[in-house]
Amino acid sequence: MPLNVAGLKGGLRGCFSTPPSTVQGCARAWADAMVAYSAGVVPPSTTVTAAGDALSSALVTAFEAPSAAPAMEVAFSQFAVSVGLGMAPTYAAVPPAAPVGFGPQFAGPKPETHADAAEAIGSLIDLWMRTGVSTLVAPPNTPQPWT
Repeated sequence: MPLNVAGLKGGLRGCFSTPPSTVQGCARAWADAMVAYSAGVVPPSTTVTAAGDALSSALVTAFEAPSAAPAMEVAFSQFAVSVGLGMAPTYAAVPPAAPVGFGPQFAGPKPETHADAAEAIGSLIDLWMRTGVSTLVAPPNTPQPWT
């Protein structure tokens, strides 16, 4: 099963419409949405759950900062690196290099509804994550975008 954008958007929609009462709960909800999204990544990864746990911890720090976007970029980058490492030894992964784009997303026009916010942020994350590429380490050494 490939990346599950519907699962990501649904998880974010639930988090946004009924926010957890703590920063830790909010961070966990974002991380759970990313795990649901990434669980079926192709090529497969054995580190999605661990990457989600690390993302949750990093997002606590981000959400406690005066401006969350810069730390969120780092947290998501680390998530992707961890997912990519779980594709070894069959694939050599190159995670997405560019930032997700949280800063411009959060600075732009505010979405009308929680569903609109989940749609916009989920699409942003999905487009970013799909820029990851893994190369088969045996002939024919075929590169494969993350799907």
